[in-house]
Amino acid sequence: MTPNRLEDRLRRTTKAAWQELDGEVVLLVSEEQKLLGLNSVAGRIWQLADGNRTVDEIVGILAREFDGAEDAIRRDASSFVDRLIERGLIERCGS
Repeated sequence: MTPNRLEDRLRRTTKAAWQELDGEVVLLVSEEQKLLGLNSVAGRIWQLADGNRTVDEIVGILAREFDGAEDAIRRDASSFVDRLIERGLIERCGS
């Protein structure tokens, strides 16, 4: 698998329907017949992966909104995005 580059733009695919319920992002992954509840940081990544923002821009937003160390957020966000890409729920759309 190709690691995420900071200039990659990320976008959600159509493999999951989603909505926000009581402040929590919930995904319905139809192929797996599963509901996935995302924590606040993961949910925010999902919301921001609209095809307009790069990995680096998403990490910057998360660092400001969640008041965390940018290096730790970048590492954790990249790991989460990699898992979503493996499942086909998010895709890279280039730089």
